[in-house]
This record gives sequence, structure tokens and C-alpha cells, in this order.
Amino acid sequence: MRSLAAKVTVVALVQLALVGVAVAPRLSARLTGDEYLLRVAPVDPIDPFRGAYVDLEYPDLHLDRETPGDEGTVYVTLEQDGEVWVARASTRERPSGTPYLTCDDRDWRLRCGIESLFLPQDEAASMRADLGDGSMVAVVKVDGRGNAALVRVESA
Repeated sequence: MRSLAAKVTVVALVQLALVGVAVAPRLSARLTGDEYLLRVAPVDPIDPFRGAYVDLEYPDLHLDRETPGDEGTVYVTLEQDGEVWVARASTRERPSGTPYLTCDDRDWRLRCGIESLFLPQDEAASMRADLGDGSMVAVVKVDGRGNAALVRVESA
């Protein structure tokens, strides 16, 4: 009986550890990150499987790939442009001394973990209209390792 209880405890602890590893980057950004404002635009507001959300596009983070076919982790350095921050450059080497986002470019677009905002369906539709006129910015927290978390979207 003790052997079974020990096995169940080990399995539960391993699963708990895996959940911790999965959420650690976003949690670190929320707890220790600095706030940055990024311009946003909508991509797709409704997904029948995920519910009402706003899929966000960051027009100022578009960068050409360094080498065609070169995919994986990319670090996007940021520089301030008035009230908002924009991409200055991208590199495969972790930068130092400048704010940056740790992203992945294996998909059809750059993914930095700040692309989706989940809302009730009526708020998602309203948000899409507000985003469409370019009057909104995303408030994003970024920690020292480039992990980012979307905090909120607000008027510019």
C-alpha cells in the first residue's frame, strides 16, 4: 500500500513541476518585469475552439529573417519611439544591456507569447473595433531574460 502511495505522490509532484516549468516564463515577466507599451492591431477575434479572444499583431515588431530557413529562438531588441517601443534588430544571440523580447520564428509569424488576449465575447468584438482604428497599445511586462506577458490593452 505504501509503495502505491509513494508512486502516486511522485507522479503528482512530477506533474506539478511540469506545470511550473510551463508557466515560469510568463510568471517571471509578470512578477519581475518592466512595463513597455507596444502598438497593436487585431488579427482574428473569434476561434470556435478557444472562445472569444483577440489575436494581436504587433506591427512594430516585424523584422526580416536574418537567413532564410534559419528558424528557432530569436531575440528582438527594443528601442523607444515616443510613447511606444519598437523593434530595433533581431539576433540569434541573447543581447545584453538593452531591453529585448525572447521570441520564436518557427511559425508563419513571430511569436513572443503576447499574441492572445482572452475576453468575454462582447468585449472581444468591442476590442477588435477599437484596435482596428489604431488607438490602442498593449502594456507588456518583460523580464531580464526577455520573457514577456501581456498585462492589458488600453487607449494610446
